Amino acid sequence: MKSITLNNPIKFDGIGLHTGVKTQITLKPAPINSGIFFNRVDKSVIIPAKWDRVISTKFSTNLASNETEVKTVEHLLSALSGLHINNCEILIDNVEVPILDGSSSVFVDKIMKNGLTEQDSEQKILEIIKPVKFSCDYGFAELSPNSSEDEGLNINLESSFDGKYEDQDIEIRNLNGNYIDSISKARTFGFFQEIEYLKSQNLIKGGSLDNAIVIKDKKPLNKDGLRYENELMRHKVLDVVGDLYLSGFPIIGKYNGFKTGHFITINLIKELFKSKDNYKIHKFN
Repeated sequence: MKSITLNNPIKFDGIGLHTGVKTQITLKPAPINSGIFFNRVDKSVIIPAKWDRVISTKFSTNLASNETEVKTVEHLLSALSGLHINNCEILIDNVEVPILDGSSSVFVDKIMKNGLTEQDSEQKILEIIKPVKFSCDYGFAELSPNSSEDEGLNINLESSFDGKYEDQDIEIRNLNGNYIDSISKARTFGFFQEIEYLKSQNLIKGGSLDNAIVIKDKKPLNKDGLRYENELMRHKVLDVVGDLYLSGFPIIGKYNGFKTGHFITINLIKELFKSKDNYKIHKFN
C-alpha cells in the first residue's frame, strides 16, 4: 500500500469540547516521511502526533511540545488512521481540536469529498509479534498477534458502566478496511450525573447535545436518539483507533480491553515500545 496524503488543504472550524474555545484547523498535504504533525500557528510550534508527546489523558488525549499543547486529538487522528493517511500537516490556531459533532464523520466526509493522493513510497505498518498488556486498578488492554484468519486491526472491548448504562461488549474485525461504516459516526458520550463533576474540573465547557450523547436513567437525552444501537461502545473503539495511531504506524494485530480509556491505551503503547521483540515494522502489502 502506498503512502497517502490529501489532494488539497481542508479547513474545519468549531469549538473545543473541554475548553469551549473557537478553533480553526487546516489539514494540508505533507511530503513523504512527514508523518502526522500539528502546527500551532499561533505559537509557531510543531507538535508531532506521537505517543511520547502525550502529556495528559484526562477525558481526552493531549499532546505538547515546548510547553505548547494541543488537546483532544483522538477523533481527528482516528479519522486519519481510518482513511490510511500517513502524511499530513495539521495547522491549528488554538489549543483544542474542534469537537464538531462528537464523532469523526465530519472529518471523514470532508476528506473523502476532497480526495486523497497516493505518494511514491510504500507505507510501513507495525505488526504485533508478541503479546503486551497494561493493567490498572479498574481495567486493562492488551495487544497480541493476529491469528491466521485475521487481517488488519481487530478490536474487542468489554464495558462496565457501573449501573449507569447497560454493560456491553463489541468486536470489530479488520478496522483497516471497514472504519467508515463501522465506527466513524459514533459520538462521544457522558452521563448526566457526572456533568457537575466535569464542570468542577474545568472541563466540557463546549459540550452540548449537539456534540455529545448524554445518558440519563440509562437512556440518551438527545432528541434523535442513537446512531447505532451500541453507539457508546463504537465510540470507545473510535477512540482506541485514534490513540493507537500515536504509535506512528497503522497497527496489525488484536487489541482486547476492559473499561479502556485514553490512559490505558497510551500506557499500552508505552509497554509495546519497551522492547523491539514485541513488534516488527515492515512495508504494507
